[in-house]
Amino acid sequence: MAEVKNNAEKSAPSMPESKAVKEDKTQNNASHNKISLIEIMMILMLVGLVFVFVFPYKQMMIDKEKEGIARQNFESVLPTFDIITKAAETYKKADEFGSYPAFIEEMNLGTIDTDMFKFEYADAGPTITAVTKEGFGKADIKVIYDITTKSYSVEDEKPSQMPTIKDDWLP
Repeated sequence: MAEVKNNAEKSAPSMPESKAVKEDKTQNNASHNKISLIEIMMILMLVGLVFVFVFPYKQMMIDKEKEGIARQNFESVLPTFDIITKAAETYKKADEFGSYPAFIEEMNLGTIDTDMFKFEYADAGPTITAVTKEGFGKADIKVIYDITTKSYSVEDEKPSQMPTIKDDWLP
């Protein structure tokens, strides 16, 4: 009889043990569904990497594109320096005193100014100065060409503000 009772106890599940197993499984599932602090930190680090690398990279690409446009605009007016220089040399050869013209208008060049650059000439030196206008993106950058020494220089009051003209763009 004791054996029958032991078999009956083994075959019939007790109610409290069954509830304990179910609660344990529910707690196990609940603990697997929760996100731990380390996982949250890893997600934040990945998001941080996007902000640290991707967005500055995109801005750098935009800045490079703007710099390329500025360089192209500057290089498009470099032949004008040669035109003015040749006209000044021709004037000097034809002048009875062998001097350069006093004004740019004496060289009869017509319209040499563009929507991005205004050209000025000074007989002291003599120098040709191209001054940027707002059409270039920033006004009052001066590119000065000295005819006698055949050298360029750039004067920019705010070189950190873009666009600018870099010295390595000069011929």
